[in-house]
Amino acid sequence: MKRILLIVLSIVCSISLCFAGGSSEQSGDLTEIRVMVYERGEQFSGGNTTVDNELTRWINEQLAPQGVKVTYVPIPRSGADDTVNSMLAAGDAPDVVMTYDFQRVSTYASQGGLLELTPYLDRLDPEWLENSASGIDMVKLDGELYCLPRTFELYGRSHHQYIRKDIVEELGMEMPDTREELIDFLYAVKENYPDMKPFGFSGKVTDARFINFILSYTSRADERANYIYEPSFTSIFKEGGKEGLRQLNQFVLDGIIDPNFAIDTDETQLKQDLANGKVAYFIGNDTDNAYPAFTNPELENYCMWPVDTLPNADGDHIVPSASPVSNYVYVPVASEDKIDAIMVYLNFMSNRDNVMEIEYARVGIGSTMGEDGVPVKKSNDEIRALGYPTSLGDFSMLIRSPLFFGEDVYLRNQENSWPGVPTEFFKADFDIRYNKDGYYDPCVIHAALPSDKYVPLLQTLICEFVLKVMNAPEGQFDAVYEEQYQVLLENHLQEVLDERAAWYDSTFAVENN
Repeated sequence: MKRILLIVLSIVCSISLCFAGGSSEQSGDLTEIRVMVYERGEQFSGGNTTVDNELTRWINEQLAPQGVKVTYVPIPRSGADDTVNSMLAAGDAPDVVMTYDFQRVSTYASQGGLLELTPYLDRLDPEWLENSASGIDMVKLDGELYCLPRTFELYGRSHHQYIRKDIVEELGMEMPDTREELIDFLYAVKENYPDMKPFGFSGKVTDARFINFILSYTSRADERANYIYEPSFTSIFKEGGKEGLRQLNQFVLDGIIDPNFAIDTDETQLKQDLANGKVAYFIGNDTDNAYPAFTNPELENYCMWPVDTLPNADGDHIVPSASPVSNYVYVPVASEDKIDAIMVYLNFMSNRDNVMEIEYARVGIGSTMGEDGVPVKKSNDEIRALGYPTSLGDFSMLIRSPLFFGEDVYLRNQENSWPGVPTEFFKADFDIRYNKDGYYDPCVIHAALPSDKYVPLLQTLICEFVLKVMNAPEGQFDAVYEEQYQVLLENHLQEVLDERAAWYDSTFAVENN
């Protein structure tokens, strides 16, 4: 793993409360540790739940001989970091926490709230330590290690584009390859398919639906600008980004994006539209919401297809990467007296054989062993019926799914997970998603800056900024843009950008001397 994307996070509300206290709990001869897991609202069979299912019971069976009992703590995926932050403030946080936001680690560590993990590294799986060496170095703060990186075996582009290929063909058009061609297609759909939503969108507070579109109006030619803007959603404020947002506003005014998109805050409507084949184009990571349409008998020619239509201002078909390191696992200092049990758990999760059992819902149960010695995953419905979660990767905290055994195995398991979706779709998706020429690792700052504490809130505010500006009435785009940008300035946006610029100037001045 050579480079990582350090994605930004939230500040603690009350440091003095967040990390106070803590005691080791015993369950018989077992030391109980509390470990977070994302709650995604998944439906389970047989009375199983996110925190008590066949997989969690198996994990505990494996750890019991080593004196450890794991109690999983459900954390809603939406707003997970804010939930954990509140739990820290109440003195009730899990002993092991995973986050997508490195700035949260930076802020907590700078306040003395996290355990420094360097003394315990030798307790982890040696193969994991070797494979993750560069990632470990890059998440250090002033030479100290306050989190462990969760590493990908396969990583690619961040967010993806999909288009109704069958509608492109019905319109007598070529598959779009540029933003201009995409826009022509969207307006043709609006004119010829009145029951369709040309550009599927929602009011959920996330960057997934808009950021790659806006970034297609920007350049990466200026390295200094990359370091200033790319560590977070602030990348939309690069030169040209405003014009990308102006186009999204025009889409709303023209009905290319549903004018009522903003009320779909939980994406219920968007998901229904995708499942019913009512969306002609969308950007996001949730392809599975569109999979049911492949088997809908009323959509005989339905063909959602992966595309790459957004070259940037430099003419490059590149978007941000999903990063070889996407998550960070930390231990609150209040849990120090449980560190021996915690490291038993983390050692278990750093072992690739154990992770294979997790990712494949136990080889021989939720999967079978193929003739090539690689597990063959059963369908999600079968896995759910067996009492296992389908979001299996949420439980492997140090090795990120999917375990990669090559393209053929990847495709085979996608087919098994989603019966009815053609192999050609997964093949085309793989070719775009994991083409190394199609993504870049954003510039990151490997230091704790004082303004990091403002970034988590700014992430949310920037998403809200985009949604509000997209909804600007006819002729009021610039006024709404300036009004909402002032809100960001009031929440320390300029301080964040200025500190990053100063860091770049001082760091590279030193390197160049």
